[in-house]
Amino acid sequence: MRRQFWKEYGTKLFALFIILMMITVVYPVLITHAKNPSQLSAYDDDWNDISQFANDINQEGDGKHEIKTIVSRPAIINKIAEVEKNSTDPTINSNETILVIIGVERMYSEYDSMAIYDFVKSGGKVIIADDSGYGNSAFYGDMGSLDIGIQLRPNIVQEGCQPTTSSTLVGGVADSLGFAGNSPKCKPARLYDSNHWNEAIHPKNNSIVIIDAEIDRIGFNGQLMMNSPGALIVKSGSAEGLAWSSQQGFVDLNQDNEGGSGESTHRDNVSYGIEVIAETSVGSGKVIFISDTSIFTNQYYNQLDNQEFILSMIEYLSDGEKQTIIFDESRHIQSDLISLIYVQLFGVLGYVSSSETLGIIFLGSIILLLQLAMMRVENPKPWRHLFNIYEGRLSRFRVPHAHYTHPETIKEVFVDKLRIANGFSREEFEMLPPSKLEEMLKDPVLIRFIIDNEKNMTLNVVEKAIRGWKK
Repeated sequence: MRRQFWKEYGTKLFALFIILMMITVVYPVLITHAKNPSQLSAYDDDWNDISQFANDINQEGDGKHEIKTIVSRPAIINKIAEVEKNSTDPTINSNETILVIIGVERMYSEYDSMAIYDFVKSGGKVIIADDSGYGNSAFYGDMGSLDIGIQLRPNIVQEGCQPTTSSTLVGGVADSLGFAGNSPKCKPARLYDSNHWNEAIHPKNNSIVIIDAEIDRIGFNGQLMMNSPGALIVKSGSAEGLAWSSQQGFVDLNQDNEGGSGESTHRDNVSYGIEVIAETSVGSGKVIFISDTSIFTNQYYNQLDNQEFILSMIEYLSDGEKQTIIFDESRHIQSDLISLIYVQLFGVLGYVSSSETLGIIFLGSIILLLQLAMMRVENPKPWRHLFNIYEGRLSRFRVPHAHYTHPETIKEVFVDKLRIANGFSREEFEMLPPSKLEEMLKDPVLIRFIIDNEKNMTLNVVEKAIRGWKK
């Protein structure tokens, strides 16, 4: 009874289980992130996308560089480099590649962080701009051992913002994909600065910060307009600041939108405030960290000297040569569910391919599922020959011919029916003696028609004998 039940309903119950898992676990996570507006894409033209910047550096637009995109996870760069390490014409050469990360809306896993770190260490360059708080995870892998000395300055009032690792299977998968369901982010402390407020260049909006920047190494001297930027922590070592706020601002550490004790950007013995752009070296590569994404967006790209600064930075990192520039779109939350699932699917495949052990487990799981599916498929029913004396045999000609009702045709079809009904192969049937055929035919009319090959028999007599024949 139980066996019959599982035979009848086992497949349906398994499908129902998968659907319930999708509805209760996967779908809520996807739909929650799908509600976020799509932004900071190099391929969209909205005010908060970065298509103008991408066009200015793209060889197919107004620039000279080759543009590529990551939709799975940054570790794919190292994976490609590993596969092509002996190639004379590699797809990605770290020494001639710039990874551009504008806006980090999902955490990087430690595996991704290590991949970015290794990419820079081998000669790659990275531009990372973030003001959401997840940007710090780009260089944090191995419990912080990959710290490059530059981080977004976090607020001091948000509770539980230290990264944690989930102990559950679903939570572990979410962490590995960068959803950070159990690893909350620390919102960065926002920078306020009224520098140039009384001048015509300022839009009189307190979310706008104007930065006076003089960066000799990239050949830039001008003003940057930022919208709601954060502030950076630059540790001593290889990291150093490139651009600062003024001393009249404050960093809102307690998120009350007012300057308070310990929040002032004033510094003794210097004329500048808090770092908003910094650079560090890792191995033979470079990282430039910017605490604002807005300067790259279509709305602010042409404000003040933002465009000049960004293009000068690209020229500095590329040494004025044509290089490959990769936009990391994997950290952006897609606005529609289909695109989100597509991106996450590539993320899962990238994560699985990152480890030989995971790859073997994944392949084994596919083989196991196929084996289970094969076990559930019933064997086909035995094939039966459908005999119709009126049809005769199929013709290789398009136009019907008289041989469909010719005695020889009828004989050929009936003999084949006789062979099949008794379970003989063609070779076995041809070796049977006439006595055996007579035993199978039984009817004297059929014996005369088939074995004796009488020519004077009418088709009506033959047809009646055939209709009455039984095995």
